[in-house]
Amino acid sequence: MFHTIFTIPLYNALVFLTTLLGGNIGLGVIALTFVVKLVLSPLSYASIKSQIEQKKLQPLVDDLKKQYPDQKEQSAKLMELYKEHKTNPFAGCLLLILQLPVIIALYRVFLGSATLTGVGLYSFVHLPALTHTMFLGINMSARNVFLAILAGASQFLQMHFSPAMQNMPKPADTNDKGALMASSMTTSMKYTMPLMIAFFGYAVPAAVTLYWIVSNIFMIAQEQYVVKRNKK
Repeated sequence: MFHTIFTIPLYNALVFLTTLLGGNIGLGVIALTFVVKLVLSPLSYASIKSQIEQKKLQPLVDDLKKQYPDQKEQSAKLMELYKEHKTNPFAGCLLLILQLPVIIALYRVFLGSATLTGVGLYSFVHLPALTHTMFLGINMSARNVFLAILAGASQFLQMHFSPAMQNMPKPADTNDKGALMASSMTTSMKYTMPLMIAFFGYAVPAAVTLYWIVSNIFMIAQEQYVVKRNKK
């Protein structure tokens, strides 16, 4: 069922876009990434906006934690605060949950993206007459260390500029041990995650790595747009 609902439609979309763009796999991957990100952009926008609002509410959150040391009462008051200011602290989690099936399906699609076949194609989708696996001098069907490094670098920049990362309290700003632990873990992830992505990017075909790079660039641009719009 997962294959039918997610993988097959995305594969058909990739073949259609690749054919539309002259049979170039690299251009097809970039186009498909943009289509997927645009479809998910309303959820991404809501998630980013929620992160920005939570940053604004941080002083009030800190005050509530001091006033209500009891965890149960504290949680209830925090939810009242978020409800009053119409922000959802779980918006990012919802976006991640909804994106997981898409990410898994795209991974399956891109693993075979450089060797397009007619298997699983809809009747109205046709393979390109000629498929080009080379894009900017890079073979999309092979591993590429340069793209792997770019994937790690783009992941670092995405996390660095993320509003969620900006929301993390600094040691001098709070005595909340839980918040400090979360901040420490997030900071650690900021440096370990890019390394993991770079390693993963070198272990898979360049088409998969290219998707991750374009996805991160799109996310950075969207986050900066929402932040600037929110300031205005």
